[in-house]
Amino acid sequence: MARSGSIRQRHGGLGSKARKLAAVGVVGVLLFSRGQAVADDLHEGLQNRGLQAQQKVTTVALSVTGTTAKCAFPATREAGEPGEADTAPASGSVTLSKGILTATLQCSSQSAETLSTIPTNLAHKVCGPKQGHSPEAGSCTVTGSSLVGTETELKQLLGTTREIKWIKDQSPDVRPNTQWSLALQESDLPLSEKTFFVGCQQTQTQNKKGSAQTKSTCTVTVNVEARASSVGENNVVTCAYGKNSNPKPLEVDMTTANNTLTIDCGSEGSLNPASYETQFCDPQEKDLKNCAKKDYVDILPTFRTTWWTTENEGSSVKLTIPETEFPESEQQFRLGCVPVTTTSNGATNENNKLHEDEEGGAETVTSTSCNVLVTIKTSAASYASHTMQMLTAASGAAAVTGLIVGSL
Repeated sequence: MARSGSIRQRHGGLGSKARKLAAVGVVGVLLFSRGQAVADDLHEGLQNRGLQAQQKVTTVALSVTGTTAKCAFPATREAGEPGEADTAPASGSVTLSKGILTATLQCSSQSAETLSTIPTNLAHKVCGPKQGHSPEAGSCTVTGSSLVGTETELKQLLGTTREIKWIKDQSPDVRPNTQWSLALQESDLPLSEKTFFVGCQQTQTQNKKGSAQTKSTCTVTVNVEARASSVGENNVVTCAYGKNSNPKPLEVDMTTANNTLTIDCGSEGSLNPASYETQFCDPQEKDLKNCAKKDYVDILPTFRTTWWTTENEGSSVKLTIPETEFPESEQQFRLGCVPVTTTSNGATNENNKLHEDEEGGAETVTSTSCNVLVTIKTSAASYASHTMQMLTAASGAAAVTGLIVGSL
């Protein structure tokens, strides 16, 4: 019997342990479930905060009408708010040409933060294409954008002789916002397409101490189309190389009364053929770079290389045919200017870009050659000589006729 009681006690002990283990398991399950719920709540809270931060990302409002660009900066948030520095930059473009020579940049802000221009000294410089090994871009570095540029004067970029500047509107109606205007003249248009950018940026402090700043930017790429090649007084040819500069060959007539021809290739072109002092391109061929060459003596038997002279430090050449050396029959020859592969400041055209990826408003540039077809008119002397011969022949015929009639 004692043994039987011992067995019952053991059974009772095992049952008690099982109950304890079961209780522990239940508590563990409850704790795990509660922990999972807390984790889910925490994850959901973080997600909501992330969405709130994303929702606070704003964009500078940019509108372009014609050649007027308006940048409206949004109101900034209180320091410490999520997403306070997340203002996306804005960019656009305008194009200036022969018929459209003015541009306007307007910048406004809903906050009291400082508005400044890009570049900082817009009254004197713009952000031109960054050259291969040019110095740091300075205020032409636009955070969060592919734009890269170098501060340069418009006069230098466009190749003009007069000063060209953006002018700030000082009228009280504009303040505290800012407005700038640019006015070109037709003579300011470059020999080939040029591109630069300007803009505004808004600066705000991130904390009460003002130790850090964030900038919102709005930029406008300005594409300036090239001038057209032209013929002026005294047969002065001015060549340009834009995509629309040379729709057809220029035609020039040389006469004894207008016996000179001047061709100005400028700093961005070179005369073709290179042997222009003795040879010209076949007038029937329009491809200057691959034309068949002929000698001037073939059309002007008394031709001399001294008839050619250089002007304007070598950028233009002048041909003078002596009045007594004009041909007895009309003759033609062709020559012109072709764009060089380097710019006036020595950098290759491939490096003249505003965007690392060639996007964002800068136009793709296609150069054209300046083709000149010259017609040498018959000399007045030969025409007079021919006329005199005809009159003499007619007089002789009349005299013979008179003699015959008189003898009848």
